[in-house]
Amino acid sequence: MPRLPERLLMAAGLSLLLLPLGLVINPELGLGPLVGLWLSGTLLGWLGLGFRILLWGSGLCAVLIAAVVFTPLTRVLAEGLIVNEAPQKADLIVVLGGGMHCGVGELEASSLARLEKGLELWRAGYAPRLTLSDTVGEIFGDARCPSLGRVAAARVRALYGEEGPEVVFLPQMRTTRTEALAVDGLVQERGWGRVLLVTTPTHSRRAVGAFRKLGVEVVSVVSSEPRFDMALLSPADRLQALTPLVREYLGLLTYRLRGWL
Repeated sequence: MPRLPERLLMAAGLSLLLLPLGLVINPELGLGPLVGLWLSGTLLGWLGLGFRILLWGSGLCAVLIAAVVFTPLTRVLAEGLIVNEAPQKADLIVVLGGGMHCGVGELEASSLARLEKGLELWRAGYAPRLTLSDTVGEIFGDARCPSLGRVAAARVRALYGEEGPEVVFLPQMRTTRTEALAVDGLVQERGWGRVLLVTTPTHSRRAVGAFRKLGVEVVSVVSSEPRFDMALLSPADRLQALTPLVREYLGLLTYRLRGWL
């Protein structure tokens, strides 16, 4: 065991490995939480047992990154999350919310991909209307963030004007679960049947499961994946995919524990 000063220096260095792990789990972590995570790891180095935990944890992180970069692990995990079905005639196209760039008030790439797919299905005549999620700013970490659905609707109007699809807003949306509940209420109220559910590939299994748990008749039609190449041939793409994969598997676990799947 190193002496205390050396141990603290080593703990400070090893704690830096916790920061990428924190960003993998939550990419929206700000500077304050990241510094807090680093300080917590460093202080853990004061304790002999804590230092061993930090050392082993850092080693496991390194092994995980190596497995992601150099093995087919990422591709196998991604394939387990995808539910992609052939589109059918439906009453409604549900475009699930993605992300927002709150500072400039623009749709993030995943939101654009989902909206593009929803409009593609509408143009092909699969359904006459689509839903957009009227989100609250807090879900993106900034109460001033504009509604994702309102920004998306403005984009639809700019593209198609009065000849565009009928847009139905789902109010006060925060999660996939709240979107599923809102759509379930909507189809029951209006007597609609089949729904085309549009989201990015790795989000599709959790999304379709949440809707079917409520009894909604959904067909899962995935959009493109704008954040990385779904073939996952390069180490860079496999690293880019790690964050959504971790979040989705944690999301599946959470939804199952809560009885939402």
